[in-house]
Amino acid sequence: MSMPLRDLLADWTDRFRHQAVLVALAADTEPDPEQLARALLDTYHGPASPTEVYHRLLEAGEFELADRMLTDCRELREDAADLRQALGGARAAAGEAVRLKVGELRRRAEDADLTPPPEPDTDELGERAHLRTAPVATRLEQYERTLDRDIAIAVETLRGGIRPDERSPAQTAYVDDLLTAGQLRVARAVLEREPPGALLPEAVPRLPSWRAAFDPEAVRQVLVDPSAPRVAEYRRWEPADPDARALLDAYDDLMSEEGCTRQAVVVFTSALCRFLGASHRIGPVSARPDGAGFMTSFDGLFAEDPLRHLHETGRVDLFVAAPGQPGLPGDLAGLQQCVAVGRGLEPSGYLGGEPCAVLSTRDLLRLLPLTAHRPTAMLRLLARQWPLTVLAGRSPKDLDRLLGSGETRWRRLRWIVDLAGLGDAVVVDEMESATGFDTGLLHTMLHRAAPGRPRTALLPGGRFASWQGDADLVRAMEEHLTGRCRDEASLATFWAALYVAEPDGRVRMDDVRAVASMVVAGKDTATAVAAGAAALAADGILRPDGEDDLRLLPRAKVLRMLAQYAEERLTHAVARLPPVTAAEPADAQFALLAQVSDWHINRHRLAPDFAAYQALTGADSTDSDELLSAARRVLAQTEAGDRLAPDGTALLDQVLRELAAELSAAHAQVEVDIRCPADAYAALSADALRVVFYEILENAAESVSSIGGGTVQVIVQIDEPDLVVDILDSGEGLVGQFQDRPTLVFRKGRTTKGPDRGHGLHQVRSILADVAEGPAEITLGAAGDAHPTLRGVHVHLDLPQPAGRAGR
Repeated sequence: MSMPLRDLLADWTDRFRHQAVLVALAADTEPDPEQLARALLDTYHGPASPTEVYHRLLEAGEFELADRMLTDCRELREDAADLRQALGGARAAAGEAVRLKVGELRRRAEDADLTPPPEPDTDELGERAHLRTAPVATRLEQYERTLDRDIAIAVETLRGGIRPDERSPAQTAYVDDLLTAGQLRVARAVLEREPPGALLPEAVPRLPSWRAAFDPEAVRQVLVDPSAPRVAEYRRWEPADPDARALLDAYDDLMSEEGCTRQAVVVFTSALCRFLGASHRIGPVSARPDGAGFMTSFDGLFAEDPLRHLHETGRVDLFVAAPGQPGLPGDLAGLQQCVAVGRGLEPSGYLGGEPCAVLSTRDLLRLLPLTAHRPTAMLRLLARQWPLTVLAGRSPKDLDRLLGSGETRWRRLRWIVDLAGLGDAVVVDEMESATGFDTGLLHTMLHRAAPGRPRTALLPGGRFASWQGDADLVRAMEEHLTGRCRDEASLATFWAALYVAEPDGRVRMDDVRAVASMVVAGKDTATAVAAGAAALAADGILRPDGEDDLRLLPRAKVLRMLAQYAEERLTHAVARLPPVTAAEPADAQFALLAQVSDWHINRHRLAPDFAAYQALTGADSTDSDELLSAARRVLAQTEAGDRLAPDGTALLDQVLRELAAELSAAHAQVEVDIRCPADAYAALSADALRVVFYEILENAAESVSSIGGGTVQVIVQIDEPDLVVDILDSGEGLVGQFQDRPTLVFRKGRTTKGPDRGHGLHQVRSILADVAEGPAEITLGAAGDAHPTLRGVHVHLDLPQPAGRAGR
């Protein structure tokens, strides 16, 4: 009886010189004699050395075979250490390749907004790849083919639902590009959140590119001099219309050695406003005392609808540099938005690098051929030089106000990201995905991205295409979230909630209490967790979701990333919890702090201990008991009428607009209409004005909200020597005994709003009676007597102006 081929080959001493033989022996089936014969004939001119075969096995991903060969082949023993190291490196590379491929497929599925087939187990595939890579590659190819099919079906379905007659060509083309790139999630967001006809960043034409070999001054001379020889390549910068030609001529006069005069600045500013489609009342043109040039202002830069909300007045300061001025004066840093023009002035080339943006000769020439969207195109050039605070505000509250509510938030964020030079709709979608549209996290992401970054450093796809791999950015977002935890209790609760949260963000409070008490033995954590949950709910990190459950910030991917550290961080946080003593119930603590937070904090700004309480809320190491004690003192002082004097001077317009933003956040159904001169100064401190108008506006907002929403209007007029203020609302008006005797509402405790109310307007009248530069007065009546549609309550105030300002 003949010996089986497998047994014969297994005893063959030269088998380690033939890769095909080793592979055949590793198979589960009997080797095919014909295939083996052909493989052996291929090495007719000489078999390979065992070392060569070993390295070929590594290249082919046959790691198990290579490992066995190291054990069985005597000729390899001398170099076994080096060869085993090579095997370890090849296995590690194969495992990393699997991880990267699975990550790529996962991202494609997320970008396509699909529920993909069951995702391959990365750990399992990695272990298999340590043995052989071919079966793993086959499995991943099958998964990718299934994913390709599902994406193709989804693309065609979405593309078939697009009606080109409802969309602009730019919008249709951009959505088509997104679909082609597999960005179905972003394409769907564009279609759902940007209504037909809305101006998209993609619809604003990119400026003509500038060849580095061209001298801007030489091009300008050719364009303004009719007798100069025409240069064909310069035609792309020919002014598009008379307004563009007038701007070029005015700029040319301004840039001449003798042309930088006050009159030339007036002509240039007027031409710039007309070019931007704005009418401009010529404002003052002031010569700088240092001889650096002139200061004036212009309109129209924020003229287009998507951008108006970024700038309330639309007017921007303009610095015109004198000939020979080497750079920007340092005192321009104090201006919020400023633009500079002048011979030789050039942008720094960095995002958010300068408080004053430079409109260079080169960039002005690139603007001249445009026939549409000139303000937006020019703003793109300038806004990328300004600090990001110009577009996104200095705080999360500022950003929240700028973004607005509802679907406007996504569209407005798109424009902020575009103007700042940080990316496109894909980037905006990544930011929303990372933050769950929490404005604090958004503010952190934006401000981590812009300052001091060279324009050339931005890769296609934007700054946040790989935010998850940016350890500094993730750490900054973690620090922002933990910084919002008021004390150790809320910090421990945050990490416990992150540890037990379900994939959809749902947090069962029973699980939070259980895990917090188990992590560190011997700690009574129940009371601390209850207080911490109340504090986090007040902040918005946790939100109510049922009777005893909460939900983390929805769809915030950064929380999923931080969850991997939750157990470790929770252990440290619980260990630092102070001993829990008998305390008032958590809901009582929450209710107490709610009276001195957000919108309602304005009621207490004249309390003597208010500043100390504010300092505690802003400190990182504030103890919760200390904070509660300070809050009680402030509440007691307000209740007792113990307050600071209202003396001072404040800009009424600024106070009113800040209060309006805070009121809108607290009462979403109330629209606030502020009409106040920009130079209306009142002879009261800003804190006193905040207390007075908080009490009036809160009453109006409650009345308007009780009927499902409406309007509160504030009109301020300067009637020397006083400011006359009328506040009207669309609520139900004075009711009951107050209809015939409205002065009753100023008596302490007289109200229709239930127990513990009726102190606000009494406090207002008391504050106004203490104004040093009085008289300051308040009266109450029916709004229907003063307005045809706002028929609620009419509050009338007479506020004195500061001495020395009246009559100006």
